[in-house]
Amino acid sequence: MWAAALPSTIAGSKSSVSSAPQPSDYHDALTELPNRRLFDDRLKQALHLASRRDSGIALVLIELAGFATAGDDTVREAARRLAPVLRKADTLARWGAAQFAVILTDVTEEAQCRVAAERLLAALDMDVAIGISRFPADALDAAALVRNADAARARARELGRRHYRLYAR
Repeated sequence: MWAAALPSTIAGSKSSVSSAPQPSDYHDALTELPNRRLFDDRLKQALHLASRRDSGIALVLIELAGFATAGDDTVREAARRLAPVLRKADTLARWGAAQFAVILTDVTEEAQCRVAAERLLAALDMDVAIGISRFPADALDAAALVRNADAARARARELGRRHYRLYAR
């Protein structure tokens, strides 16, 4: 009876090993940036730290226009150009097919967001729309921060080429 249970126990341990998170589960294969799964975790951590330190963060959503015609090379190039513009404490991630997300840490003033947005626009020689939402000024949790940054990004896209918008109630 014990021998009959042994193969299922071994098989069970194999499946639990294979279901363990792999490094590739947290990074985008195309850009090698953190993916949305890792980004969501870092956003929660950044919010927690900012709350404890009585500081702020900003969430920046960047959408590349004309992605359908540009493809993978454009996404890779955008990732390559965005990374050096950010500080080491900030997080850049691939958010979607034609989108990136950035967590700007230690943001206490709206002007810091504007400077970051201008740098991001300057780094990308392509049509983009950027939306920004701040904690705690615009939102108090990750879901609201994302929703507000996305609304700001949509407003920036309506304005046409190469615009950014900060969330406004």
